[in-house]
Amino acid sequence: MKHFFTLVLIAIALRGLCIDAYFNHIVFHTPEGGAYVETHMLFNSSSLTFRNAAEGYQARVELTYIFEKNGAIADFSKNIVKSPFVSDSVSAIVDFLDVQRFPLAANDYKLSIKLRDINNPKDSGTIIQNIRVESPPESAFFSNILYLDTIYPNNGKKSPYSRGEFDMIPRISGYHGPSVKTASIYTELYQSEISLGGSEDFIVTLDIVDPKTDQALTEYRILKRFKGNSAQPIAHKWNIESLSTGNFLVKLEARDRNNVVIASKSSLLQRHSFVPASDSLDDFQINSTFVGKIRSEDSLRNITYCMKYAASIYEENYIEENWDKADTTELRRFIYTFWRERNSVNPAYSWERYEERIAYVEEEFDLGNNRRHACRTDRGRVFLKYGKPDTRVIQSREPNASPYEIWHYYKLPSKSNAKFVFYDRSLVTNDYVLLHSNVPGEQVDYSWYLQLSTPSVLPSGNDEPLSNSGQVIDYNNLNGIQMNSVGSRALEYWNNPR
Repeated sequence: MKHFFTLVLIAIALRGLCIDAYFNHIVFHTPEGGAYVETHMLFNSSSLTFRNAAEGYQARVELTYIFEKNGAIADFSKNIVKSPFVSDSVSAIVDFLDVQRFPLAANDYKLSIKLRDINNPKDSGTIIQNIRVESPPESAFFSNILYLDTIYPNNGKKSPYSRGEFDMIPRISGYHGPSVKTASIYTELYQSEISLGGSEDFIVTLDIVDPKTDQALTEYRILKRFKGNSAQPIAHKWNIESLSTGNFLVKLEARDRNNVVIASKSSLLQRHSFVPASDSLDDFQINSTFVGKIRSEDSLRNITYCMKYAASIYEENYIEENWDKADTTELRRFIYTFWRERNSVNPAYSWERYEERIAYVEEEFDLGNNRRHACRTDRGRVFLKYGKPDTRVIQSREPNASPYEIWHYYKLPSKSNAKFVFYDRSLVTNDYVLLHSNVPGEQVDYSWYLQLSTPSVLPSGNDEPLSNSGQVIDYNNLNGIQMNSVGSRALEYWNNPR
């Protein structure tokens, strides 16, 4: 069966979880009018616990997807995703990917993504994402552009990666780091016969475009010829060894025999390489800028890591891979380019404002005793990503409750009336963990109120926890529940930030 699909690429770092994972999804449409959502989940093995098994060490993650439409479950799955076997847990550095497909009708859905490390169950959490399945248009259109890690013939053996006669292993984003020598894409053009009025010839141009000049890089231009049809798969691989560091667009255009564009699509390709951009400074010039004020190697690496919370998904991938192992010259160039991209007139100003945030985080959320750096704590991450909260409730000595904080932001880009709850599980370390938030993409735990309670006051002996009045607690609707036996005012602070 041929599949029409519109790819909606939302490479999302699932923050607020102990498990480091990235998610995106694709929406497929079929000629019969049905639709499928294809999910991609990439796991960072270094964030998982490996246990010895018969064939070596292996990580296992319980992955649950729940699609809800108007409050009702439309589809769901629960699977154990297993890493490749490795010879020992120290060398467990191979990331692994899960791909699934769900038949869904055109509508808006709330997707709950639940992750649990089977080998370390305390590492778990839930993230909420909104998914839209749209009906296809009535003329020619491209799917969005899917970046590929690998493509190879499947010899008739179908798998979740199969498209026709090939298996295609997706990349989680359009970021291509220094070790990547090629950029491979896959897309499909649908309903070209409608726009062409039949099976006429047409061409598709594939370009890599510099968005600063809106000019295609001629050495990368490709032309492919096809005949009008209902679904035309298109794949290509460029050698990008000579492509300099920077943001580019992969741009596709389908043109009829009169050179009229009948469909077009573009997607961001971000390149980080050892080839300097044409307008970049040399190393001596960079060291004479604000970057030259960063003296020690430890500071340079820590600053690079802290910048991940201001980074795009592509830049974040680079930081994750290189902050602790790239040479200092490369990191200085990255820091300078990072802030120049955000403020070409005065990059030092933008850097200094962010540096002030880092300094505040280091002082306010320090764990002491040379333990994990403050910007790697949950409070440090949220502060660096979203800025100073408009209100901050600090409760460190409330009876029968763990120390906790509730942060409130009047308005964030993705959420108004945004809130975060942190708590110190150990009671003494100052390492407050994000427990719950109403911000999309952050940790969700509707039982957060009970998690604040110290063990001596938690309900026991029942399958479901009861409130002090005896009714079963609805985790999805905690407003108005009185928990006097716990003594916590957390719900009051949550509902009425101050």
